[in-house]
Amino acid sequence: MPNEPTVWEAVKDVYARFVADDGLPLAGNIAFRTILSVFPFLIFLTALAGFIGNAQLAREVVTFLLDSGPAELIEPLVPEIESILGRPRSDFLSLGILLTIWTASGGVDSVRVGLNRAYDLREHRSWFILFAQNVLFVLAGAVILIVLAFLIVLAPVMITIVDAHVPALHDIVAAYEKLRYPVAILVLTAGVFAAHYILPARWLPFALVWPGVVFTVIVWIVLAAAYSIYLARFATFASTYAGLGGLIAALFFIYLSGAVLILGGEINRAIRKRKEAAVGE
Repeated sequence: MPNEPTVWEAVKDVYARFVADDGLPLAGNIAFRTILSVFPFLIFLTALAGFIGNAQLAREVVTFLLDSGPAELIEPLVPEIESILGRPRSDFLSLGILLTIWTASGGVDSVRVGLNRAYDLREHRSWFILFAQNVLFVLAGAVILIVLAFLIVLAPVMITIVDAHVPALHDIVAAYEKLRYPVAILVLTAGVFAAHYILPARWLPFALVWPGVVFTVIVWIVLAAAYSIYLARFATFASTYAGLGGLIAALFFIYLSGAVLILGGEINRAIRKRKEAAVGE
């Protein structure tokens, strides 16, 4: 009976697989395509919210997302984001909005490639199926964020009604507004789960997926806090990149986040391989 591998040996195995699968170059691809797709996605989100009759929803959900992120990372991008959200969008069904969907889907596609490599899966689906999957992923994300915006907008209304009719419940309902960060973490976790379930070349069981997802979310939270402190006290992006400092800071953070996402898939694959080896003994 072979000796059980130590934790250190398991860590070395995951790292070796991460390097062999070009984890850092793939993370760079994810970062570039994500930055490329963020603003088109915001345009699409604004147009979709306006199409259903309330463009303010887009601003509410973007404000929610901005408030939930590291302030030092978000603040340099706020003027550009507000500029985009402040423009009327009436071209929902035009070629322009289709182009923004295509660009936004590129960020999803880069995550798919990274997870396929991490799970050692060979892509067998046609380009049309993959493109349709990416677009649906973008659409679903936009709809979910708009539903979330409804809940955000609803909170003040609920508090007003409760104060008028059931004052005793004020504290309970008011606590709803304090759920910003838990809800943000829940949305983040659901998004990572969806990426691991939907994007890879084959369906993966929950027992295989959850360790990497939990690892990714926890490391992302720690990374966001640490990066926020770094930007506030030590970063020199502004002096090095001048007006591009905020964009470079965001690009580097997404680069690290992409590496963590791929590493989560590598951890899941390592666990799967060890389980398969244990069954074969």
